[in-house]
Amino acid sequence: MTKKAKVVWVDNIPVKPISAAEHKRLEKRIKKKHERLRRRYPEVHGKKVDWISHTYEEGLLFFNVRFTDGKNFSITCQPMIVIDMVDFSDMKTGDDVIIREYYQRREDREELRP
Repeated sequence: MTKKAKVVWVDNIPVKPISAAEHKRLEKRIKKKHERLRRRYPEVHGKKVDWISHTYEEGLLFFNVRFTDGKNFSITCQPMIVIDMVDFSDMKTGDDVIIREYYQRREDREELRP
């Protein structure tokens, strides 16, 4: 005799348990995602972490992951302000009536990553 899964109520929302097929599909998606993440930085896959540190110096944020074999994996981040649009407008009536548009960033330059 098998038990029928019951609905559980969370904040007035019925939550039904997932089926075995749905659970298998979710596990497959998670496994695929983990494999993709392992390939992202292959040099660090399988290593044991000794410590993780972060520092902020001269406008840069540094993340360091130190491994037990003495190797170090670091990420350097730099805050950046990107101008999307520069305009001059009349707000007297409550509406934003643009008088002159000085600059608008093009869509093809939106991504600043190499």
